[in-house]
Amino acid sequence: MPYRRLPNTDQARVRALRTALDESDRQHLQLVISYKTQHEAKVLLQKFEQAMGLYKQTYDNQVNSNKDFQQIFRNARLYISHFIQVLNLAVQRSEIKKEYKKLYHLDPEDFSVPDMVSSESLIEWGQNIIEGEALRMKAGGVPLYNPAIAKVKVHYDIFKEYRDNQLFLQQNTARYADKVNVLRQPVDDLIVDIWNQIEGFFNELPPFSRMESCKAFGVIYYYRRGEAELTPADDLPKPIEIIEEAPVVEAISESPVEAAEPIVEMEAPVVTEEQIILAEELTPAIDAAVEEESFIESPVEAEPVQMETEEEAPVIMEAENILPVESEIQTVVSIEKPVEIILETIEEPQAVTEESPLLFEPEIPEVTLFDDNEIVAEVAEAEPELKLNGAIPKKRKKRNAKQDELLSLFFQ
Repeated sequence: MPYRRLPNTDQARVRALRTALDESDRQHLQLVISYKTQHEAKVLLQKFEQAMGLYKQTYDNQVNSNKDFQQIFRNARLYISHFIQVLNLAVQRSEIKKEYKKLYHLDPEDFSVPDMVSSESLIEWGQNIIEGEALRMKAGGVPLYNPAIAKVKVHYDIFKEYRDNQLFLQQNTARYADKVNVLRQPVDDLIVDIWNQIEGFFNELPPFSRMESCKAFGVIYYYRRGEAELTPADDLPKPIEIIEEAPVVEAISESPVEAAEPIVEMEAPVVTEEQIILAEELTPAIDAAVEEESFIESPVEAEPVQMETEEEAPVIMEAENILPVESEIQTVVSIEKPVEIILETIEEPQAVTEESPLLFEPEIPEVTLFDDNEIVAEVAEAEPELKLNGAIPKKRKKRNAKQDELLSLFFQ
């Protein structure tokens, strides 16, 4: 946004006030400048224009009179300098004694013409020449001619008259210049107040529109060096820029304690003979459950009742490097209700030793097998009781694919 600058000349001050007042009268429906400020501006503008007019008039009179004054000044200096030259020539010809030069305030031994560049010096030497010639003639001297002292005095008097008039005009010009100078500060303060009101009224507009609206009321803007000029494109809404920041990835450093721990290798699961015998004992129960599956038309879904075993088999580690692993096998034993066995996938089996107890109690009246998602089979209460620790039945049927799948899940 460019910056504004106050006017630095009287004409620019008058133009700024006049533009603001005219634009306010033109846009009377919008109160851009307050009525009080407009009244003060009108009164002060009138005084300032009047003082400026008088100053300009006196200044023009002084300039016009100065042209005639310069011509009179040259004529008076010419006659006075010629009279001094004639006096020096008369002294050189011994027509006038050297001592008489003192009457003219001249050096008897110096025959040069004194300096008469300024008006003051011309008045001084003109007065000395006229008085000295009168004293010499009073002493009986012969008057000098070409030029005669009478003609010199005439031009000298004319010069003094014009000089006095020129001094009067200079005094008038200086007086009105002081009046204008006194009014400049109030005018500048009023212009600042008006411009502040104008910019405050158009503060909600976009940059280019705000600048153009303020310029219409006389506000003056200047661009800084190297600053881009405002255009109508600056008023258009700018697109929203989405800056994607890359996620900060913190380096994970292992603690020295964790780095020092050795890597423990898991040993392969060991299958003992007792587990094989136990699987063979469970085979009749599985065969019976598979046979009942074909006769049950609509099995009733029952929520399994999981009972914790009275004593959980402790896990004994065979080696120091084998870590305890939680088993996902859940054992369900019930005396009053049918036993519901839930077979699940075993991710990592526990190590089994010879001292580990059996997984099931000796007597389980009824067995019901369940898959992960549905009931596989349900054993009726009238079926004979299976003894897991008894003798294996004589008739053994061949296991089908379902039985093999169950057994493979069990030994995993």
